Amino acid sequence: MAVIVACGGGQATGSPHPRPTASTDAVTAPVPMAPQSEWQGLGATEVPPADVPQVSLKGMEVVNQTDQAVSDGDARAWAEALLRSIRYEFWAVSRRQDRFLVQSGLSSAPNAVFQPDLGDLVDATRAGVRVEYAQKTIRRLVLRRVPSGLGPVFTGQLFAWRPYAFYLDAVGPGYKYWIDPQGRRTVKTELAAGAPGFELVGGEMSHHRVLGDIFVLASDWDCLAPASRQRLAPLCNP
Repeated sequence: MAVIVACGGGQATGSPHPRPTASTDAVTAPVPMAPQSEWQGLGATEVPPADVPQVSLKGMEVVNQTDQAVSDGDARAWAEALLRSIRYEFWAVSRRQDRFLVQSGLSSAPNAVFQPDLGDLVDATRAGVRVEYAQKTIRRLVLRRVPSGLGPVFTGQLFAWRPYAFYLDAVGPGYKYWIDPQGRRTVKTELAAGAPGFELVGGEMSHHRVLGDIFVLASDWDCLAPASRQRLAPLCNP
């Protein structure tokens, strides 16, 4: 997935007047952390800190545009799961856990979805630094149905088609840092405050034995790219 600029387009069937689900400030219940041996089975060399899988929808609006094919409660649970997947992704990049990104089951098309992350890890390793991402501000998570006729569009980018996707109404600031062995931090890429960073992230909910409830990432489109807007409209529309 993208942090500063997304990687990477039929008609959505969402209601013209979607109802936002209720917002909350609460953080989800703790996810019990499995022993290191189980994380090693997912390609990780260490156990992530206990706060990594903790998520909150505070300040974000969850909008259900599925005409109730997915309930409002499930849409909200899926949104939390998506945030958890992103937190695992960011942890993996910051800790150089490239095998985890590919092997953990966090994505059904990891080499495509995480291509920018994997490229960042290669570049950072060559430079003798590590990478750290700072999340954009997500204002709305809009769940939309993805017509099956768009399947070839997704597979043509080596993504996996799934029947639902979240439109991320997100804005800057967002950052990609390089951090040297002495802890000095350099901004490599910046999304300016207020600048749009819209994405369309396809996937499906999964109750993972180790990771907890995650949204298995199947695709990630940059909704600012003209080609994505053309191929995926109106899924990529605000």
